[in-house]
Amino acid sequence: MGEKSIEERLQGLWHRAKKLPDLQALNKELILEWACAANLSVESVEERNIGRFCSFPAVVLKTGKYVAAYPKVTAIGDSQWLGNKQQRDVEAGLWSKVEWFLPLWTGLGDSRKILAAIAHCNKEEAIKQFDYHTSTIYTLPFQAVCVGQLIPACRSLIEFSPVIREAYLAAYSGYAASSIAALIPVIEGALRKISGSPSDAPVQDVVDLVCDRACKTASRLYYDGMWVPDEYTTPAYLFAQDELVFVFETFRQWLKNAFFRKTGEYDGATWLNRHLFAHGASTLWQEGANLRRLIVALATLGAIESWHDETYRVSLFFPEMNDNSKLLWQQALLRGLMQAGVKQHEQNLYQKHGRLVPELPGDGGETLRAAHLGEECIRDLVRPLRDAGWQVKMGEPDEKGLWVKVEATSGEERLNVGLLFSCASENKLYRELAADCSAILYLGPPYRQQEYTTGIDVHVGPVAGWRPPAPRGSINVS
Repeated sequence: MGEKSIEERLQGLWHRAKKLPDLQALNKELILEWACAANLSVESVEERNIGRFCSFPAVVLKTGKYVAAYPKVTAIGDSQWLGNKQQRDVEAGLWSKVEWFLPLWTGLGDSRKILAAIAHCNKEEAIKQFDYHTSTIYTLPFQAVCVGQLIPACRSLIEFSPVIREAYLAAYSGYAASSIAALIPVIEGALRKISGSPSDAPVQDVVDLVCDRACKTASRLYYDGMWVPDEYTTPAYLFAQDELVFVFETFRQWLKNAFFRKTGEYDGATWLNRHLFAHGASTLWQEGANLRRLIVALATLGAIESWHDETYRVSLFFPEMNDNSKLLWQQALLRGLMQAGVKQHEQNLYQKHGRLVPELPGDGGETLRAAHLGEECIRDLVRPLRDAGWQVKMGEPDEKGLWVKVEATSGEERLNVGLLFSCASENKLYRELAADCSAILYLGPPYRQQEYTTGIDVHVGPVAGWRPPAPRGSINVS
């Protein structure tokens, strides 16, 4: 008896089962009777649950090298499956809200924290929450393992591996936008290599080919290699049943509904979209968080390739960092350290001319300015005020790193001082600070001060040359 004949007979048993008024009436006695009538060599028949994650009852028949499972629940309409589907739809909707997918290599606790943080806020705030949480997960060493170990293991990505490595290092050398631009096209190139599709095949079709094949492989694992009726092996069914298929399906949704969404149809908040980038329709894809997204997405694509090809070269368990990844991580740290020195020199050069260093697409300079402003404020303003007898409370630098306020008190006496990053600040900013500050000071030398401070009637000058007044109730001991 040939293999095809056996499969046809197994399928015939299922056709008989579906004619029952209720699949719950299916039992091992019926399957044994039908199998014997079909001249199948029966080794065993049992009733048990099948499925790796969300299991369900079935009659399992063993005949020769085949093990066939006949579900006792329908593929559509089963209450347990419907409940699972409803829960999965909600979760998938939340991942879609932040333009992402159920992540591999992330603990269940971390995923739940992300979902809880984004559940009850608008899309823009959800993206901010997502970026905050993933910044503590997709760290510099995490990315190094992706670039140094996971991505080079993929046949579709090995050709791009040097480019991805350079993009990772370039981002920490101050050129994040260039790094993001280099990685966006790699996703499409890798997908086409995985699928073997012609270059003119619609990318949405390519995505389906890759994900369908990966899901098919995952379905065999879900059922432990058993023969199961086709309707129970589809991605649509297993989406609600199998964790791995859910990963693949949410990744498919991210690719089709966000990354490859057509120009004019994209309505996301990350702007990480292949068409917007390729057609120059927006520059908002340059946000630094998109570099982390792309590196992790490429590593995830490598994992999907492993299931598509059935090579399993990319593990579902995050590997320990090897020497190659460790050196890459240290290389990025070194470049970041050197870049901090370069930026400090650039900042000093521009500040001598009363200007801010011009923004780059991936770096507006806010972090460095805020850090420098904070350090100088403590040294040249907070400490002298305390030495003069004041109790001092320092605020946080503003989000652009342009100013900070200090409040000094002594009993009922109060002194507010504003500190600017540069003398050459907008007159509007001077006026806003003058509304509640007794003095406005700035870092660096005077640069056309009179021009920028028109209409300001409080003291303005360099912080380095300012001596704070003593509180009126203090005793001056000479």
